[in-house]
Amino acid sequence: MSREPRGRESNTKGGAAELPSVTAGPAPRRRSVPLLASVALPLFAPLPGPVAAQTSDWEQITEERLLHPEDGDWLNYRRTYDVQGFSPLEEINRDNVQELRPLWTYSFRDNNRWSPTPMVANGIMYVSEGSGRVTAMDAVSGDEIWVHERTFPDDIRISMAYPRSRGVAVFEDKVYWGTADAHLVVLDAQTGEMLWERQTEDFRLGAGHAHPPLIAGGRVFLGFTGSDHSARGKVDAYDAESGERLWRTYTVPSPGDPAYDTWSADQTGVPPLGGATWHTFSYDPELGLIYAGTGQPTPRNRVLRGEGDALYTASILALDFNTGEIRWHFQVLPGESWDYDQPHESMLIDMIVDGEPRKTLVHTSKIGWGLVLDRETGEYLYTFRTGYDNVVTGWTPEGRPIYNPEVVPQPEDQDSGRTFLACPHLHGTRDLHSPSYSPLTGLYYIGINNSCQILTYFHQDFTGVGRYQGMNSRPAMAPGYDYVGEFVAFDPVTGERAWVHRPESGAPMSASSLATAGGIVFGGTSDRWFFALDADTGERLWDIRLNGDVSGSPVTYTVDGKQYVAVGAGGRIAQTMTLGPLVDIDIPLGSGVMWVFALPGDE
Repeated sequence: MSREPRGRESNTKGGAAELPSVTAGPAPRRRSVPLLASVALPLFAPLPGPVAAQTSDWEQITEERLLHPEDGDWLNYRRTYDVQGFSPLEEINRDNVQELRPLWTYSFRDNNRWSPTPMVANGIMYVSEGSGRVTAMDAVSGDEIWVHERTFPDDIRISMAYPRSRGVAVFEDKVYWGTADAHLVVLDAQTGEMLWERQTEDFRLGAGHAHPPLIAGGRVFLGFTGSDHSARGKVDAYDAESGERLWRTYTVPSPGDPAYDTWSADQTGVPPLGGATWHTFSYDPELGLIYAGTGQPTPRNRVLRGEGDALYTASILALDFNTGEIRWHFQVLPGESWDYDQPHESMLIDMIVDGEPRKTLVHTSKIGWGLVLDRETGEYLYTFRTGYDNVVTGWTPEGRPIYNPEVVPQPEDQDSGRTFLACPHLHGTRDLHSPSYSPLTGLYYIGINNSCQILTYFHQDFTGVGRYQGMNSRPAMAPGYDYVGEFVAFDPVTGERAWVHRPESGAPMSASSLATAGGIVFGGTSDRWFFALDADTGERLWDIRLNGDVSGSPVTYTVDGKQYVAVGAGGRIAQTMTLGPLVDIDIPLGSGVMWVFALPGDE
């Protein structure tokens, strides 16, 4: 892929060990309010069709149903354990998507750093908020069923998970919610009543939960925030029924672990920290592996931190489902120093590579590269360019990145005032907005942001509380570009671009991608456009301007056979606030809104 911009055309074809016990904060107060009057506001007269689902019709969300979801289910963060973000629904398709219209909206309290993924189970939609609420709504009418509210401790802002909450998980007749104050909370799916909770960590270290748990085989797998603070990265597994913690795996080593020698902890006096697992996981039930990405080392500044690769930060880990043992690891960015953390979900795709069938893992992240690994062994297969990047200039045959020496800070650069232009910006070529893959087209769809950051590095004392970074950053345009965002279809086998869609405004891409069997792929931008493209060609088939940046992950589901599309907007997410102004886009604080769309009538 060329690093040069290709203009502003709408579409182009082209190639190219345990912790000590922790002290809980003040006991949270909660409320669960069943069957409140609806605050959903229909934009049009109700469409003819099925009546709203009733909670008395609850059908258990079994392990089998999670493993093999029905076509109209959306029960996982990216729908399926392979996180492909693909729906086999086709009622809404390339021939009729232009008739798609808003059915109902629901306004939420959150309006900052809110990037929701609604979960839909038995006709009920569940949405969480970082400010401490989970709301259940009728997925057809938008009528509110219940609200569960949690009051956080007064010092909750220490948690890096606050005010972020990107979703919940559902299993049997329960809703599982990881909170900013580092608790696993379990609610009755039909009433919102809290059944039990478990403290998972001390949020005052920065640790908390912003992403929904992964539930598989009767277990709940949780990641943690905290890489910018003093938290030590980890992955936990809990029994879904009792809440007993089954295992914990740390993502940075303790003395005695061979990986400890990749840190300079003895020299700096600071133990290995970082490696947060703040995004979602994927799971291969046949291999019995959970795949988790890890964040950057703490502090970000490699000069302050000391030399060494700093395992297992900025890495992809394959964890044994039963024990949590690290079966293999692949470090994407050894000795990372630009806040290019790698906790992003790794998509599992079976592909033909060099004429042989391979069980692959495709990983895209903040850097402008996609990596393809053998997901059984962790073997490096190849990389492909996704967006503008001047930090990684290439890869060795073993899969180690080759760094541009001009952007690697040296001891004399610390506290010198020297600035570095490193690309992309720390909010990434992609960040929270997830890709999707269609097994029908064989294409990998993702919103890409091209940008840079101006960096300085400085000394900072370690206090054990609060932010510990040693680095400042501000955004900048990528050299030679007059736009930031583009939506790209990649062939994941060749790494070539099949087509590109670029908004005329140059706005950052802010929504996750959703591919469907109807031959369409959905996406969204910071300047409020929610759009549908032809999955084969990239032609823009339909769009609508929403109340704010399209900040969530679109999902699609059915109730009584009718297909709906839902997406959150107005979350004012990171890319909007940092990269949007680069192209004169500024979205003020407003209200997060869930939008639901459908075709008119019963056809």
